[in-house]
Amino acid sequence: MTKSQNGLFVLLLSIGVSTLAHGQSNVSGIVSQRYYARSFDQQLELNFRRAGAAILGMGGAATATVQSSAAMVWNPAGLASIAGPTLSLDNNFNLNNREVFVQPLSGLKVVSQVEPRILPAMASAVYPVMLGRQRIAFGVNYHRMSPLAQKVTDTFYIYPAGTLDEIETPTGSLYAFVPGVAWEIMPQLAIGASYHFVNGASKYKLELKSPFLDEFVFYGFQDEESYSGSFAMLGVQIRPASWLALGATVTPSWQFEITEKQETELVATNTTGTTSATVATHTPPEDLDQFKLEIPLFYCVGLALRPMSRVTFAVDYENRGWSEAKQSTNGNPVATGLLNSNVVRAGVEYLASAKWADFPLRFGYYTEPRPYKDRYFQGQYFGEQIKVKALTFGAGVRRAAWTFDAAVELGTSDAAWWLDAGDYYNERVSSTEERFNEITFSFGYQF
Repeated sequence: MTKSQNGLFVLLLSIGVSTLAHGQSNVSGIVSQRYYARSFDQQLELNFRRAGAAILGMGGAATATVQSSAAMVWNPAGLASIAGPTLSLDNNFNLNNREVFVQPLSGLKVVSQVEPRILPAMASAVYPVMLGRQRIAFGVNYHRMSPLAQKVTDTFYIYPAGTLDEIETPTGSLYAFVPGVAWEIMPQLAIGASYHFVNGASKYKLELKSPFLDEFVFYGFQDEESYSGSFAMLGVQIRPASWLALGATVTPSWQFEITEKQETELVATNTTGTTSATVATHTPPEDLDQFKLEIPLFYCVGLALRPMSRVTFAVDYENRGWSEAKQSTNGNPVATGLLNSNVVRAGVEYLASAKWADFPLRFGYYTEPRPYKDRYFQGQYFGEQIKVKALTFGAGVRRAAWTFDAAVELGTSDAAWWLDAGDYYNERVSSTEERFNEITFSFGYQF
């Protein structure tokens, strides 16, 4: 049984917990709609991230320009530009927040609290060798594709009943172990390939608490999952002139698997005063699901211009054909309803210098549509495609052997939803605005 199926139980709380105040029962509907929307893609949001502070500072426009160990996850051909053995480490610090707007209902308002986190994002090692005038570079990379470890608490203020807390606590991560190789055929041409062994695991806990009932959890849900898959990335970089660079990557179709390991549900069956009775239900092992998602071919093309020796402009276009994805649950095909995502990334870098070091300054922008819509109702999505937009800023320090880079991404995404059938038929729309503030910093040393 999936999380989206479990949303039904949240929806039924207004019946099962009949002694709660009327305003609080309405909140059960609010939680269920947002819970359904969150679980559209069967347990994991399809927003795989990439790392590399220097690249993120330019909005992620790296296909034609990347010449660092981060190339293994952006364009493996860029490894061929590394002249000596190199080690690098990326870390990520997150200061996300969000605002939830609910159509006026009994004086209702919502306050969201998103706990910050700091996690390693990527670690890389590259070793180049010369074969005559040609360079071949070998690399290995650990890449955290999706951290699943950010606790979110939404507090619903319902007058005069009091408050209701919805607490989501995920832990775990999705990561990839990535070997790569690149060949500089000539100074103007390099090709490369990387292979991503994807694994991961997560635990997820949802709690609905009523503080005026001594923090009693009248609905709870927990599950454990594992993730697996593997895919290749092929890349090329062409530099026909000193002021022009071109790049392209192709990621062939691959299969991503999600396996449920454990699932438990806690439902309050009766609430009187400050006492409650609850029932815990454990899903039998034979009823746990396995999901397989056939992710289609993606491709990306990039262009970089250097009109002056210290200024670089770059732009990327990536086509993600999610509408061609195929999904099965326990071997049975199911419709995905996913949407194509056309990603655009652009950035500029200015290289300032002093006697002892160079100081790259970066600015960028990207837009990344999610492969699904908002406005869920009765098993369907009727809204608009959810879009992420972000401004990026970056700076660094480069000396002969070592580098330090930092980047900040300031982005937003909006999703609309309906509280219940009445809101659906009367077109009363509520919304959630996600604001993310990703801070990435990296250290590199070339021997």
